[in-house]
Amino acid sequence: MLARYWKQRTLSQKVLILFILTLVFRTLFSTNVGLIDDETYHWSWAKNLQLSYFDHPAMIAWLEAITTKIFGDTYFGVRLPGFLCFTATVVLLYKLAKDLFDEWAAIFAGFVVLWSPFWGFGGYVASPEPPFMLCFVAAAYVFWQGVREDSKQWSVKKTWLWLGVLMGLGLNSKFIIALIAPGFGLYMLMTPSRRKDLLSPWPWVGFLIATVMCSPIFIWNHLHDWPGFRYQFHDRHEGGGGINIGRWFGFFGAQLLFCTPFLYALVVLAFISGFVKRAEARWRYLFCLTVPSLAVFYPQPLFADFKPHWSGAAYTLLLMGAGGIWSQGLMWGHRQIVKPRSKVYTRGILAFFIPLTLIAYSPFFYPWIPSAFHLFAPHAEWKTTYDFSNEFTGWEELGDFVNRRQREIHAETGHKPFLAALRYETTAQTTWGTKQKIYMLNSARSNYTVMQPVEEMKNLEGQNAIVVTTEKYDSNPLEYAKFDSCDKQELKTYRHGVHARTFNVYLCKNFQGIIYSPGEIPPSARH
Repeated sequence: MLARYWKQRTLSQKVLILFILTLVFRTLFSTNVGLIDDETYHWSWAKNLQLSYFDHPAMIAWLEAITTKIFGDTYFGVRLPGFLCFTATVVLLYKLAKDLFDEWAAIFAGFVVLWSPFWGFGGYVASPEPPFMLCFVAAAYVFWQGVREDSKQWSVKKTWLWLGVLMGLGLNSKFIIALIAPGFGLYMLMTPSRRKDLLSPWPWVGFLIATVMCSPIFIWNHLHDWPGFRYQFHDRHEGGGGINIGRWFGFFGAQLLFCTPFLYALVVLAFISGFVKRAEARWRYLFCLTVPSLAVFYPQPLFADFKPHWSGAAYTLLLMGAGGIWSQGLMWGHRQIVKPRSKVYTRGILAFFIPLTLIAYSPFFYPWIPSAFHLFAPHAEWKTTYDFSNEFTGWEELGDFVNRRQREIHAETGHKPFLAALRYETTAQTTWGTKQKIYMLNSARSNYTVMQPVEEMKNLEGQNAIVVTTEKYDSNPLEYAKFDSCDKQELKTYRHGVHARTFNVYLCKNFQGIIYSPGEIPPSARH
């Protein structure tokens, strides 16, 4: 009966059913798996709302402030904005891919975003990326409506007013959405019939709208001596040590790993096709909107450190071209490069996706990786950090332990120790676990150290502290801050009886300030 019902459904109905079932799975998974450090970092921003923040603009904090106000500080409350933005991104990407190519291309793009290890698993994380990606894809969608060459084309006014709003929202999510804007201009310059749009007032009105909407970012940075701009546009691109070919190949390997080889090949073919077939509006559109991002992020690893996901926004648009190639095949001149629905690419993509997806998800249901490790390497030492799923666990137990220890010390000595950590990741997770103020004792800059008032840190001097570190970031507090002494106590947590985490909880006596290296400037000396 079920088979007959399924057979009677149209392709669109089948897609909708599978999409709903996938969303149900993603909802259940995201509400039953703990938060990773970046998620608690951005959640902690929502507890102290600002116009912007050191690492990123404030959109994710604003959204989470609303949802956690309604649903509480729960996994659901923290992840709901990201879930809604991710879902809307998939829907828009599907509609746009169907518009540019066909329904099978849209299915391809939707499947990859929902189930690939890179997009699908990354889409769970409550971070600036989901609202940024929604604005990025929405801006691409709106721009296409304005330049498409049929009766459905939007007016110039409507297109650029919408783009102004979307770019403003996107800039309040993540700065790199700005890289799509040169693509708009490039497309109009490469399209003779659209060049006149640049002479109309509406692109410039859209630019003005976006600029006004991102004024909170400028105001916050002005009030705090421009730390976010220095970090985003200078500091995080330093430290590469000059040209390094090996680092670039590390970046390239990461692209292959995240996309998987067969999908990466289709993405590259889509980008090349965008240039080769630029006489067609749809291919010219994909090329123009993605070339600025790739032109920035592909050379960067030669000169500086990088994050492997920075090219992800451009890849997301190129997925539509990859889906078009997979669905319709690819001809360059009289030469067929890829056959329609190529079995080689279909099987190649699934051969990577299926095992990688199982490996990514299954440890969250049961910690089997330690047993597999001992099976293949019986004499090697197992470390809990080898199982990535462990990082999502243990923080509530740590919070209970630290809060109890703080109460005990307070009762014994009459003085309540303050709580601290050494890295932003541990500071964020300890804040989540304890639901208390956690100080970051480190000269490295993060939103915590930027927002820790100098006077408040001075007032902590002379007090004792409970300092938390983990097996992943195992450091001695005495290397980062001045104390008379620090005594360590270990807390181990378990999943299904298997050791998952080791937390180091230090009781440190007589705080005397953070240690700064000779080249660093303490906050009290900054202007």
